[in-house]
Amino acid sequence: MVLIQAESDRVTRVNYISETISDDAFNVELVRIENFDDPVEQPGLLTFTWTAEDGAAGKYDISIAYFDENDGNSPLTFSVNGQEVGTYVYDINLPGLTADRSTYVPLSGANEGTLTAEANPNAIFKDVDLAPDDVIEISVLADSISNDANFELGRIDAIEITPAEEIIPSLDLFWHNPVSRQIGAWTLNEEGTSVETTAFITDQSGEEVLLPEESPLEGRGVIDLGDGNRNLLWRDTVTGGVAIWKMEGSEFQEAITIDPPADGPGSNLDWEIRGTGDVNSGGGEEIFWYNTSTGDIAVSEIDESGFGNATFITDTSNQAMIISPENDWQLLAAGDMDGDGDADAIWENMTTKQFAYWNLEGTVYQNPVLIDSPAADGGWEFRGAYDANNDGIDDFFFRNSLSGQNGIWMIQNDSVDQFVSITPVEDTNFSLYV
Repeated sequence: MVLIQAESDRVTRVNYISETISDDAFNVELVRIENFDDPVEQPGLLTFTWTAEDGAAGKYDISIAYFDENDGNSPLTFSVNGQEVGTYVYDINLPGLTADRSTYVPLSGANEGTLTAEANPNAIFKDVDLAPDDVIEISVLADSISNDANFELGRIDAIEITPAEEIIPSLDLFWHNPVSRQIGAWTLNEEGTSVETTAFITDQSGEEVLLPEESPLEGRGVIDLGDGNRNLLWRDTVTGGVAIWKMEGSEFQEAITIDPPADGPGSNLDWEIRGTGDVNSGGGEEIFWYNTSTGDIAVSEIDESGFGNATFITDTSNQAMIISPENDWQLLAAGDMDGDGDADAIWENMTTKQFAYWNLEGTVYQNPVLIDSPAADGGWEFRGAYDANNDGIDDFFFRNSLSGQNGIWMIQNDSVDQFVSITPVEDTNFSLYV
């Protein structure tokens, strides 16, 4: 953060003079426009240079502490190297025709008068590109709404420049190629209709991360531990352990290896990971297990420290829901299919290629719901459920193992609203996970 006092020697001022506003414990040194009532308006102009000591090239947020009185609506223009970046108008019009504590707009929070922290407009300009040697200009015009001697004089106390918060895009699809050992990530646009960014996973030094040769890890999907980051979920096909690769965007942070409890869900390879979802609206996702020997279905809590409570899916009379491994219907995923914020269990009929879900309240089965959809055949394989278009209901992702095509069923009202084809990946060694 860089704080620049408007009255300091660092700032070149044109038609601005220094002023002090003092009232008991309130004492502010600032600048105000000097000539303001001429036939031709003359702006007040503040100019200073951004230096390498201030910060590297990048995006910055600009906050300005000023006085916003009730006698004008002064316009301010912020420019870099002579190019206008944005404008702002002193139009909060705090009660009062003078500059005092009640009309002061601080860099953050409330003032000592009527301005609340929520109403404070700072930062005024966001994501401004700055680089060393850039020349910053702030131009303000005095203004009056009463056409008399009362003018708002563009008073400025200080300018605060802080690095803009980096927005890490949400990763929508992960890719794994067991032959090349590459791992990739895609983001989609807000509508889920096209690919916006593609990247291979890198470590914090920028080196591409490859799955080690002969690794027993196989991709089992994506899991959010409650911090909003989507992390890669792996299963060790030898030991049965679970690995989570913590991510920030497409940057690998660390690997967490977790061994399931010695008994119960996940304790052996008969227990397969069939999906992840938030069953209790707690923010973090749980792991859905299916036992390929007994037909039991369970949900395990998990965080960075290990596994938590495991709960078997039951019906409303507390009887375990058991589906035979020989049944045509197989549990494939978990996702919020009814928009209630809780995950449901998603099934595919391996004979008819139809889909359905179990409406769950927590881990309690309520009723089955058939998805009105065409048969997913002709090389199309279900790869996971995820809310592609941000409407609160998970959509179905498919990959064609024969052609390399990728597509999404947009689900609405328990039916396929539309099919969206997204960028194909011809190398069929790549498989996607959501």
